[in-house]
Amino acid sequence: MWIPILVAASTCLATGVLADEPAMDVSYDVKEDLLPLEVALGLDTGVGVRCAEGQPRGEDLVEYCRPLTPQERLRLNKTATNLVVLTPLRKESDGFSRFMRSAKLYGYKVKVRSGKDYIGASVTMARGFFSHCKQRPSKTSRLTTPPPFSPTPGIVGRAESFHRVLSESDEKKSLQLLLTHAYIKDATRDKYNIRLDHLSNLFQNLNGATGDVELRFAGKDAYLQNTLYNSVPVVVTGNGHTNLVLNTLGSYLARAWNPEEGCRSCWDDMLTLDPSKEEEMPIVALGVFVEKETPFVEEFLEKIAGQAYPKQRIHLFVHNSVEYHEARVSAWAEAMKEEVASVKYSGVEDNVKEWHARNAAVDFCLENKCQYFFSVDSEAHVDNPFTLKLLIEQNRDVVAPMLIRPYKAWSNFWGAITSDGFYARSMDYMEIVQGHRRGLWNVPYISSCYLVSSHLLEGEKRPSYIKNLLDPDMAFCENLREKGVFMYVSNRVDFGHLVNADQFDSSRLNPELWQVIDNRWDWEQRYLHPNYSSAVAENSTAEMPCPDVYWFPLFKERYAKEMIETFEDFGVWSSGTNDDPRLEGGYESVPTIDIHMKQIGMEAEWLEILRVYVQPMQLKVFEGYYNDVGPPRAIMNFMVRYKPDEQPFLRPHHDTSTYTINVALNKPGIDYQGGGCRFVRYNCSVTDSRVGWILMHPGRLTHLHEGLPTTEGTRYIIVSFVDP
Repeated sequence: MWIPILVAASTCLATGVLADEPAMDVSYDVKEDLLPLEVALGLDTGVGVRCAEGQPRGEDLVEYCRPLTPQERLRLNKTATNLVVLTPLRKESDGFSRFMRSAKLYGYKVKVRSGKDYIGASVTMARGFFSHCKQRPSKTSRLTTPPPFSPTPGIVGRAESFHRVLSESDEKKSLQLLLTHAYIKDATRDKYNIRLDHLSNLFQNLNGATGDVELRFAGKDAYLQNTLYNSVPVVVTGNGHTNLVLNTLGSYLARAWNPEEGCRSCWDDMLTLDPSKEEEMPIVALGVFVEKETPFVEEFLEKIAGQAYPKQRIHLFVHNSVEYHEARVSAWAEAMKEEVASVKYSGVEDNVKEWHARNAAVDFCLENKCQYFFSVDSEAHVDNPFTLKLLIEQNRDVVAPMLIRPYKAWSNFWGAITSDGFYARSMDYMEIVQGHRRGLWNVPYISSCYLVSSHLLEGEKRPSYIKNLLDPDMAFCENLREKGVFMYVSNRVDFGHLVNADQFDSSRLNPELWQVIDNRWDWEQRYLHPNYSSAVAENSTAEMPCPDVYWFPLFKERYAKEMIETFEDFGVWSSGTNDDPRLEGGYESVPTIDIHMKQIGMEAEWLEILRVYVQPMQLKVFEGYYNDVGPPRAIMNFMVRYKPDEQPFLRPHHDTSTYTINVALNKPGIDYQGGGCRFVRYNCSVTDSRVGWILMHPGRLTHLHEGLPTTEGTRYIIVSFVDP
């Protein structure tokens, strides 16, 4: 047994106690600093045995390979009760709150001392070097910088030893400098019996050692393993850039997350909102930013308006800097005036730069005495109507809903950054993005959609979107990191997704038609027939209006309508003669009035539709036929137009294909009269076409067919000759 003193800055994780920035040493007075310490009997390092590699650890992150006996449990409880952790008084911060949470969780008594009441010293043992914690010096303190040792979590030792070091020295230096000088001299090192924790059994400084540690789990506990020395340190600290690594570890350590129970810290300080008491719901400033040409803005705005939150508790700020979206966004903002408490709109003509618009939105929040600022960019689709409510209930200063590009690893957060502030892969990024780990994660960068508590908006921690020449999102996050503000991303539930605007070409009419590759999920929501999935299901039966001719739904009517508009707007229809310079050889044996997908720049997208949506049906109905070369091949993909005074019909012919698809784009009996397809061999006709449905039939051998005369109006179909 011995009398310990644990002196820890709020950087430290002591027996799982997390902390933030290291503190700097201050000068002190021996009697004033040491005598009030009230440290009693505590730590006994003799309990337990070391675990072999791979063996589960025991309770409280201590390496016990057997259950604790009642006596050992009593001893540990007594240790936690009697051990006093000192930390410097500082302004409230996220790091300090994290430290206090972990201390409370493990039952430690923490005393917060200011100025001379804090012993800002630390002898720790990071890989054989003397290190020190730092605390911001007072104006009157005289600080001499010691050698460039790594900052450290704290020191443990006999109170009498500290007293001797201090009382026997005439130097007016900080405790750290005194102990440094005592350690580097053989005589005083032996005299005071100063030792370093070379193997990181107690203390783990992450500076220069992030590659030496590994996060591991034992049942419901996460712990940090030093793989270099095979030790399990009880105190971990970060400084400088390694604070970000500490933030990542903080999402797990101190019983924050484990594989069995998931996120336990998610429930810390959570709020519960009652939407039935509308007058008690927090007031929110909702900032909507359209800063670049973005596909599916129509749906984006619908989802914003569809948030299940009392509209009269929302003040709406809208900034649109894109001419292409001006009419739609301004009309939406005008309509929202009838629903929300107030609306401020800044459009293209206002010529406000994005940086200034975002800062203006913060001012707008303060002007309306809002309690939260909810920022949403046009690529962020909040599919979950309860997103705003759930983020508020999470009760964090800055929190973002995790959004990803469907089927991709691209998200609205980074789990780690490089020293110059750009993206770096983190240890748990893929597990979080793929939903294998659900919870609340401390991250260095968020974008596109996030909630900020209003108490950050005033004073020195106010978010700013300007930082040198950085983009607004980079500036926002770097400014918050510099101020010690934690940013969280939540994937506790599915909140929504991101659209990809990188290849969006607004020069086309109905440009979302081209988004089947870049934004398949959104494309499907807008254009894919709601019954498609059931039609291709294994146990479903495909309709067969004629022998070996199959019918199934593929597109919504909106797709058909927009395709007709787009092709008519392009307007370069073929002559309908045998001479066709678009084809190799320049000759068409069965000519039609048509426009090829290649002409309009949609061939790649159409081939993707054949691969993803048509081939599954082909495999279902034409049993035994597989294209050995991979996805469907189709050289001829085109829209055909039939008109009484132009080309009303098509003579009987075989298609140069293994199988052919024919997509009806408008309604017989309404948009046109007559028309249809007759299969000569079976004397079977399909005339009651369904908009967006595909007619699939064999090509070159058995199904001789003809296009029946269109007597009134205009009939449109899309045709593909698959696997010629």
